[in-house]
Amino acid sequence: MKRLFFIVFLIITFFTVTIYSKNQIPTQEPENMVEIAHKEIFKRLEYGKVLFEHQKHIDTMAKHLNKPKEMTCGECHLRDKYGDYSFDFQGSGNIKSSEELKNLYHMRCLNCHQTLSSQNKKTGPGILSCRDCHKKESEKVEVKYPLFEFDFSLHEKHVKKHEKDCSLCHHIYDIEEKDKSLALVYEKGTEQSCYYCHDFTKKRGPEISKIVKVAKEKNLDIKNANHLLCLNCHLKNRLQAKDAGPLECKKCHTGKYKTIEELKDVPRPERDQPDKVFLNIEEGKMKGVAFKHSFHEKNNRNCRVCHHETLRACRDCHNLKGKEEGGFVNALTAFHSLNSETSCQGCHKNFTRKEECYGCHYFIPPVKAEVGKGQTCSRCHTGKKEPEVVKTFALSSDKIKNEVTIKHIEKEFEPVKIPHYKMIKKLTDISNQSKIATYFHKDIDTICRGCHHKSKEDAESQRERPPLCVNCHSVTFDEKAIARPRLQAAYHSMCIKCHETIKLEKPKKCEDCHKRKVAENVYN
Repeated sequence: MKRLFFIVFLIITFFTVTIYSKNQIPTQEPENMVEIAHKEIFKRLEYGKVLFEHQKHIDTMAKHLNKPKEMTCGECHLRDKYGDYSFDFQGSGNIKSSEELKNLYHMRCLNCHQTLSSQNKKTGPGILSCRDCHKKESEKVEVKYPLFEFDFSLHEKHVKKHEKDCSLCHHIYDIEEKDKSLALVYEKGTEQSCYYCHDFTKKRGPEISKIVKVAKEKNLDIKNANHLLCLNCHLKNRLQAKDAGPLECKKCHTGKYKTIEELKDVPRPERDQPDKVFLNIEEGKMKGVAFKHSFHEKNNRNCRVCHHETLRACRDCHNLKGKEEGGFVNALTAFHSLNSETSCQGCHKNFTRKEECYGCHYFIPPVKAEVGKGQTCSRCHTGKKEPEVVKTFALSSDKIKNEVTIKHIEKEFEPVKIPHYKMIKKLTDISNQSKIATYFHKDIDTICRGCHHKSKEDAESQRERPPLCVNCHSVTFDEKAIARPRLQAAYHSMCIKCHETIKLEKPKKCEDCHKRKVAENVYN
């Protein structure tokens, strides 16, 4: 019976793995290849997608037509009234009928192939044989290009090249303009990210939503808008024999991104932004906050990290009670929401998830604004208009024990000896290397709270001697305090979880922390 069960188990496992493997979608390493699928129109494809070798077609067209590569775009792409190419296929971006779209591709592609074939030139399929293009092996392949990031260094490069002519890239859409051909204009002082109006994945406020609606009608999502603007500019420069940006997919979509450290010395886009801001909510009951704007600029990848809707000041959309412009999100939520990556507290919370920080912060829940207390809130709400100068702090070996021995529950194992000073020194060094950590940790007492996590500093009689773990956690389980683990569980959950989150190689076994006692001496 056991043997039969084992055989059945192997058969089920084999078929499960086989089915799972067949359903996997291997990602094709993009080589200037384009995936033609239009799933938004066709939904389920009868013959699967076409993997279109874009660069191969450009090279072939240039050779057959005896033209520079930059002059072959018009063979497949239409121009608008301004002479700019639309980088969909023959206006396919505006077609909503699946039958019409299918006929467009078949007619245009086959006509081109047949024309070249009649001239005895090497070309693609000339008759409608589905599997010549819709290849079976392509059905499970997914072509994905890495996201392109137009970072501060690229922006500065363009600013210098075009001698600060911002109108070449930036524009606003005047939703009130009746003549829609005049609605797209440049207005100095309104330059901001393309993402605000062309990223359809984000929820927008009432003002931007109207513009996003127009962008959707024109099929100008962030990909199409960027290709329309950037590639046409690069093409024109190439045709004029000027220094130009790339036209090939892989030269922009490299998957390589500069770090914040590499971008620190790169000038930020100029919008007359202040070096520092005193955030003081009108009629607010809390003291104002001195905000170092230039510091945050230098320590973020882009302005959208904070300015999630526009580059206007926070107060323009968020006040004490909430405004329509800000979706009635009031100032308390805008600055303190733990569920938002664009709020101050939400952003700071993400820093605590870093590997080197999470060992302590795993056990320390973020403070909610509505239950915050004096010492917590006053760290930012100082009422001072000048930002505080952040200073690192040094350890004093006189006040910190070099080694701590834990022997409250020794039984099968020897007492644990903790390199106390070494641990505190490591945590302090990590804190001192980060300005945000240094600002909020402030002194050694905060570092100590990582382990001595429930003790309240203002209630302690001796500040330099916080209570021991055994003062709160009983050696045996306390049924009257079911949420409080017994002492052994407290040690193991705190120590082991910290080691896991900061990815220490050791300890992993019991003996790595405490040696096992000789068997006959365990119960002596």
